[in-house]
Order: sequence, then structure tokens, then C-alpha cells
Amino acid sequence: MRAFLLVFASSIVLLASSSPTRAEEAKAEEAKPEEAKPSDVPPLPTATEPVPTEPTPPAPTPGLSPEEIAKLKAQLKAELETELKAQLQNEMDAAARDAAQQKAAAQEWEEEKWVEEVKPTLNFLEIDGYFRTRFDLFSQLDLGTFDPNAAGGIGRGTSSVPPPTMYRPFDGKDCVQTGDGATPNFPGDTCSTTKEDTSTLLTMNMRLRLDPTLNVSEDIRIRSTVDVFDNLVYGSTPESLPGFANNPTLPLPLFAASQNPPQSGLNSLYDAMRIKRLWAEVMTPLGQLRFGRMPTHFGLGLLANDGNKIDSDYGDNADQIMFATRIGGHYIVPTYSWSSSGPFGRAGGAGVGGDGGLSSYVGEAGQRFNLDPRDDVHSLILVVAKKDKEEDITEQLRAGNFVLNYGVFSVYRTQQFDIPSYYTKPGGQAVTSNPVTSPEEYVRRDATAGIGSGWVRFQWDKLKIEGEVVGLLAQVVGTSTASGATYDPALRVVENGAIVNKPLWISQLGGAVESSYKLLNDQLTVGLDFGAASGDDAFGWGLRPVINQAPKPGDFDGKQYSECLARDPSVALTDTDGSTVDCTSVDDNITNFKFDPDYQVDLILFREVLGTVTDAIYVKPHVGYNLTDNLGARLDLIYSHAIFASSTTAVVEGSNPMGLEIDGTGYYGTEDGFYLMLQTGFLLPFTAFKHYTEVGDVDLTRFGEPKFAWTFQLWGGVQF
Repeated sequence: MRAFLLVFASSIVLLASSSPTRAEEAKAEEAKPEEAKPSDVPPLPTATEPVPTEPTPPAPTPGLSPEEIAKLKAQLKAELETELKAQLQNEMDAAARDAAQQKAAAQEWEEEKWVEEVKPTLNFLEIDGYFRTRFDLFSQLDLGTFDPNAAGGIGRGTSSVPPPTMYRPFDGKDCVQTGDGATPNFPGDTCSTTKEDTSTLLTMNMRLRLDPTLNVSEDIRIRSTVDVFDNLVYGSTPESLPGFANNPTLPLPLFAASQNPPQSGLNSLYDAMRIKRLWAEVMTPLGQLRFGRMPTHFGLGLLANDGNKIDSDYGDNADQIMFATRIGGHYIVPTYSWSSSGPFGRAGGAGVGGDGGLSSYVGEAGQRFNLDPRDDVHSLILVVAKKDKEEDITEQLRAGNFVLNYGVFSVYRTQQFDIPSYYTKPGGQAVTSNPVTSPEEYVRRDATAGIGSGWVRFQWDKLKIEGEVVGLLAQVVGTSTASGATYDPALRVVENGAIVNKPLWISQLGGAVESSYKLLNDQLTVGLDFGAASGDDAFGWGLRPVINQAPKPGDFDGKQYSECLARDPSVALTDTDGSTVDCTSVDDNITNFKFDPDYQVDLILFREVLGTVTDAIYVKPHVGYNLTDNLGARLDLIYSHAIFASSTTAVVEGSNPMGLEIDGTGYYGTEDGFYLMLQTGFLLPFTAFKHYTEVGDVDLTRFGEPKFAWTFQLWGGVQF
């Protein structure tokens, strides 16, 4: 305010000094020479005289007209007003800055004195995952070798993929084999004179995978994996299911107008939501501690595969306690895992076994616990690995250096006792009878296993080579797969005049190598992959050995041990159960290794026809081209060869070639997580998938030779 008054006063003085007063004008008149004054000019009024009502215009300043003086005054006034406003604004801005600085200084002092350093806000809940939907067209993935007339129900086809449910290979010209035009080919067959497609499968499915993380603090978090509509087939739970008597208001699916939520035991095998993993991670000064049910993965994923890729279907989980630390640039990870705990329950009831032979009633609340630790499968795991971060690898490659990562995954597994009847019951129910009074429920297993996997990855410039080798060696003394016995009768032999129960040996080996080299500014990628899984000379591939316990030549699957290799009736002895034992040599080993099914090699042969890689060698050259970072295509050529001809459905020597497959893939992605992929595959099966020529229950004229198979697949997904 004081500045404003000073400026205002100076402007008044300036205005006063810039215009002449009447006194000054009078003095100027007196200084002039006297001139004759006209008589009509009135004299100047004195101070005591009243001022005339009409002002007398001032005498003009020499050299300036009244108009120029007025303009000059107006100009000076405008300039002073502008200068005054600018000065006032500057003073107000300065005052505001001073106030802000004083406030900031006060706040800064308060923070330094009373408030700790502010940390970035930690998001308590983070959710990652993806949603995918897949359309599949499979044509003749049964290889055209499925004979509906075959007896026994086993060995009717040479592929694990069944034909359509209403498979009718005799439609059209082959509808009726007899001349009367009425006799069907087999009981229940409804023939049509019109040729229909009985070899194509069409399907769509979806999955939403959520990976929520609860960040309790900077050092503690709880993680999980939840699948919603896990591979739910489109249209699989209509409101008409269950129908007829169970749904009297809508017995026919023809009029279904809605889909019901999947509910286990009612309209689906699984519930709509499946919690697959739940574990905690705690960072300590020495390393990270993990405990719970968590994913397990190592190397390429031949032995342990978490199935976290967007096109995976399985995923390995483990209930374990893990501690990971880093020493000398290597991760050291010791782990204890409960691979199996056997029967569990809540106790209660009248006796040790509980009421009705159960430890608790179904649905009874309370804490469950392991009923006997001696039937547990214990796994001790140690992982030692050198695995660099991706940003460090990129920096090393840019500097012209090579990068070598490697690791070892070792497992020791043991089980003392087992209760086979427990694993044949749904819902984790306990044994049906009191284990104290019914020791026949137990089997003394005395099993041990050693498993090892080695992994290496070499990168230099544009070259990348990665490989994994897996080995397994195990012995099972108590071989019975059913309660009530200790040994598998099929493994009993006569040695030195006595019946001997042979232990079961398991020795398996597998490996795979992936390679790639980038050209043309990383747009073109070429490579050669190959792999092998040890086989077993027993009949069948050994994919689901429990289904067929007595395989014969030409069967697609079957048990991989217990075949008697040599018999001598002269040394026959009577066993305790009354049976006669005259076998002197028996197949007492399982040697076929199976890749984890989430390690995908192709689209048809290993992924669908067999389900995984086993008893086979494959070679896979491939080439890919990226038009942009998000748009590209790839072509794969896979040749596969069986290790043992006896494992194939053709059986005969020389039937090892399995097939040649050509797979093409086109893919598109966006920066915000949308993915679209189109795939097609063509399989030309070779002699390994022929029918055995001595199988009398298969029409070899119609179903003996495998047919060409192909697939078209389209899937889209959103990753977040």
C-alpha cells in the first residue's frame, strides 16, 4: 500500500509540473513588453473576486496547441497507468512467492522433523492372467483305423483320438454288406444310403486364468492361480442337462435357451471355478521362502512344466516348502515336497477308524490331517542354476559376448507303505475298513527313486541353443497295485527251486534340443529342434498302462512290464494262493519315458494321436518370418520314428516310421494384450500306425491302413 501511495504522489507531482499554473502565466505576461490592451478585454479577477461562471480558457503554451497538450496528457496518463499496473502485479507475484516459499520451508522442516520418507504406494491386489477361446477342426484324427466291429473293446484303433460319437463308416455304398439290403453291419448300427461325414470333429472351448497377488508388504505376498471355465466346451451345460426325469420341465435340448453354470456332479466334471494354486512368498535377509501349493517348472519343461503358456492345458503343481538364495551368481533352491499323503481325515467316532470305518462323516467340519505319515511319498529336491535376467542377457549380447545359463534339478523320492484302495475312491475318502483291524489295506512298498534333469542355454549374437536331458532310476519292492497283496503275481518267477518276487525297476531317459538363428534384421528365424524319449519293448505305447493290464501284439496301449519272457514247466511250483508258477524270466522293468504333455512339439501326432512324446525320436526343422513385432508366420516340419517296433500297432520289424507332419502358424498381437493365432496341420502317418496283420477282430481290408489326417485351429486371447 505504501508503494501505491508513493507512486500516486509522484504521478501528481509529474502532472502538476507538466502543465503551467495561472501564476506562472501572469509572470510570463509581466515579463513581456507592454502592449496596448484592448478596452473590451476585462481585467483579471483578484483573489477576492468571485470566479466567473464560465472558465476562461488558458493561454496557449508557445509551440503547442490545446489539442496537442490534451493528447500529451492522455498519453502520459496511459503510460503511468500501465506502469503502475505492472509494478503492482510484480509486487503481488513476489508476495505470493514469498508466502509459498515460507509454507514450503515450514512443511519441509516438519517432514524432516516429524515425517518419515514417503515410499511408493504398494498395490495390495494385483491380477495377471489371460482369457482364451479356441476353435478346433479335426479331420480323421482316428487315422481311419477304428473298427466298430472289433471285439474286446481294446486295440480297435491305432490312435488315442476316437471318431465322432455317431461314427458310421458303413454309410453310403458300404452301408449294408449283405445282399438282402437289410442286415446291418453290427448290432445297433443304423445305416444310411447317403454318404455322411463320420470323421470330422468340431469344437470350441474357453478358459479364464487369473493369477491374483496379495502384496501384504514389500517382503511378503500371497499368490494363487484360479481357472474359471477351465477348457469349458461351448454349449456343454445347457439348461436341459440333466434332462428327462431329472429335468421334467425341459427334457429336450432342442428347446434349451440358456446355459447353466458348470457344477461338478450335476452337469459337468468340474465346477465353474477351480483354485489350482495357493502359496506364500516371504523375502528374508538370506533369501526367499515359499510354502503352499505352487507351480513347478525347470528347463524346457520336459520333466516339470508349470503350463503357464497361453496355449497350455495342464500344469504341474507341488505341495512343498522351498527356500531360494543366491550364492556366487547361482540360485540354490532346497525344497521338501509332499508328493502324496495318503488317506486324511478329521478323526472322531467310536474307534481309531471312526464310525463306519471312516475317520469322519462326509462334510463334517473341522481340521483334517494326515492319518498316517508312513504312507506318504516324500520328495527331497535340490536345484542349482545360473539364470540371468533378460535385460542382462540383452546387454551382454549387444556387447558381443556370449551368455551361458545352466542348471541341475535333482530329486530323491521315497515311500515306505501304500494304501492302493484309497486312490480308487473319489473325494479323498479314507479306507473303508479300520486299518488297525484290517492290515490288508496296506502294501509295504519300500520304493525309492532318483530323478535328475540337466539344462543348458547358450546364446551368442543371433544364435540360441537350449537343451534339457532327464534321467530317472527307481526301484519298487512291493509291486501290488491292489490292497490285499504285497507283490504283483505277474512278477513271480522260479529261481533256484524257489518262488521269487521280483522288484520292479524303472529306468528312463529323455532329452530335447531347441535352436534358432535370426537373419534379416531379426525378421527371419531358422532353426532345428530334435528330441528323444526312451521306449519299452512291451506291446503298446504305455501312455495309459492301467487300462490294459494284459496287452497283446497290435494293441495301441498297455502295461509295460510283467510279460513272462521264458517258461519252464519242469520247474513249476505251487504258490501260496494255489496258482502255478513256471516262469523263469519276466519283464521286470519300465523304460519308456514320457515328456510332460505341456511340452508341445506338433499339432497332431504327439499332441493328439499319442498325447505326448514317448518311445520315439523326432526331428523338427522350422522357419519363421515376422513382418512386424506383432505379425508373423511359422512353418514346422516334423518327422518321427519309433524306438521299438513292438510298441507300435503294426508290431512287425521295420514298422518304426511314425509319420511326417507339416504345421503352419500365423499369429497377430497388439500392444494391449490381444492375441490371434491361426494354425493348420497335415499328418501323413506311416507304417507304425498300421493294424497288426494277425489281429483277427479287425477288418484289415477297411481299417488296416492309416489315413491322412489334418486340423484347422483358430484361437484368440487377451493377456493382462
